[in-house]
Amino acid sequence: MNIFKQFWFSLYSPKTISRYRLQKIGKTIFFLFLLAILYTLPGFFSLVKDVKLQVNNVSDLLKDNIQSITLTKGSIKINDNTPFERNIGEYKYAFYPKETVIPTKLKNEQYAFVVLKNRIIMKNDKGEQDFPYPSLKSRVINKADVSKFIENIKEALPVVLIALFFLFYLGYSISIFIIATLLAFLASLFKSTKHLPFRQRFAMVSYSLTLPTVLYLLLGLLKVNISFQTLIFIILTVAMYTLTIKNLPSKK
Repeated sequence: MNIFKQFWFSLYSPKTISRYRLQKIGKTIFFLFLLAILYTLPGFFSLVKDVKLQVNNVSDLLKDNIQSITLTKGSIKINDNTPFERNIGEYKYAFYPKETVIPTKLKNEQYAFVVLKNRIIMKNDKGEQDFPYPSLKSRVINKADVSKFIENIKEALPVVLIALFFLFYLGYSISIFIIATLLAFLASLFKSTKHLPFRQRFAMVSYSLTLPTVLYLLLGLLKVNISFQTLIFIILTVAMYTLTIKNLPSKK
């Protein structure tokens, strides 16, 4: 049976899943890689949307508000150094080229991109990060340079997003393998009349993950958040696995 038929039957048929326990381990691992792609898509699509929105909005902000930038020995000058702020999505973009410390009113901002005289400060859910300017000789950047820089970023964006997809995919692949392995190990600890080798339990757990994976994909694409989502998906997997165990043929 090809991988797509296996995917379809594993959505609703514990009896069919019970037969997959006899297949080679390589096919089960390949199936988990397929499920990892489905886990990756919702978060990646959301990231792509946010990144494109931010790049386009910041592009408009810079084109509308910046005429020239001068960087001299670690200090920056933007236009005539008049401060200005703009809100773009969750982020506040603040330009204070005369200040060396973040203004008090910005300290409580959770998401902010603050340009100061001697550094750039980024604030997000990972905390606050400082990026001092390099100590270079005087360099004047005019509006044409800014526009060209923005266009270069837009051109490089597809390559960056592809690289990010593979990073997302790697993380989800590792996660789903760990989940399948742990559930198969825990299943082997419970007393049962069905004495199966670990390889067969691992295969049945892997295919039992199909329905929760599809639900995760649909909820992610539809932007639906539910409480205790991970716990619910684990319960669904355990329920499907339990039904699969019950559909194993009895020894004569």
